[in-house]
Amino acid sequence: MPSLDVGLQFHIPTFRNVAMSELIGLGKTAKAAGVEQIWVTDNLQSRNVFVVLAALAANIPINLGTAVMVQYFRNPVDVADAVAAVSEMMDAEELSIGIARGNAGTSRFINTAKPISMLRETAQSLTHLLAGEPVQFSDYPTISSYFNFASEASFNLNFIPKTPIRLYCGGNGPLSLAVGGEFMDGLIFGGTFQAVSRAGCMPPLIETFNQAATKAGKGGSLPKVAEIKISVSRDGKAARQFVKRSAGSRILSLRDRGYTEEQISRLGVTPEEMDRLAIAAKDGSSPSEFISHVTDAMIDGIFVAGDSTHCQERMVEIVSMAREHGFQQIMFSEWGPEPGEALKLLCNEIIPSISA
Repeated sequence: MPSLDVGLQFHIPTFRNVAMSELIGLGKTAKAAGVEQIWVTDNLQSRNVFVVLAALAANIPINLGTAVMVQYFRNPVDVADAVAAVSEMMDAEELSIGIARGNAGTSRFINTAKPISMLRETAQSLTHLLAGEPVQFSDYPTISSYFNFASEASFNLNFIPKTPIRLYCGGNGPLSLAVGGEFMDGLIFGGTFQAVSRAGCMPPLIETFNQAATKAGKGGSLPKVAEIKISVSRDGKAARQFVKRSAGSRILSLRDRGYTEEQISRLGVTPEEMDRLAIAAKDGSSPSEFISHVTDAMIDGIFVAGDSTHCQERMVEIVSMAREHGFQQIMFSEWGPEPGEALKLLCNEIIPSISA
């Protein structure tokens, strides 16, 4: 059975204290260890995703991508010229642009109107712009209204991308997946990958994406990337403590997205535990109070977290799930309490065990 490709995500808020020069150094370490692709997150109040990609492109010959670019943060013309400019600095096979509405906190900062229409129109307009074709946003009413485009204006890039650009669907609900299969080139299943898989909910979601792709004449084998939340350290307890807040928030997001108590209970999380966590979140509890309600099962439902031996053992299950559902790449996200140490453990101990 062929080995999975390995990608690495720079979750920019997690690396808030890591300077750009250090990010480049981490990327070089990853490339030397056999990582095939580096992905960068898109977060307000953090380093700009396309600035980070440009710095990486200028220094490391490796495939790059956004995981994910938030469809509300910048308009498609701005995205297209940024993406095409980054491609001119690359010496690699592919620049991948994952697109989605963003995380659960996005709506606290901006208006997230008509997410499915925004996803579809963003993918359609970007496809035309990156192909050098003119775009009038009167053809894309949701985008035109949201970004205040003049209806009669026509936009056309005056240069072309150097390297192939793929659009990846980062939305993981059924409606988003149908849009992604029809209008995009691949799929990124985000940080709840192992929770959704263990709950038994992945097959119909993948089928929705594949059917839409097949109907659009693309076949059912578009590339798929599984985001694996990992926290690894020589201090296994510290690795688990590091992700408690993130794990709790992501477990709650499953309920918000319509997953049932029965499905969530397959992760070892009871309805009563979910209720206590939800109350703590709603009441604006302090971070320490909130994480006091995060159980080991919640951490293990979202993260592979612990020392390297524990993480190697857990990755056996994760790799099996990824292959079962037709994924070709595993993308590691968050890594651990100390990025440099975590990357060394990933590169020297965990990634080799996946490729073995």
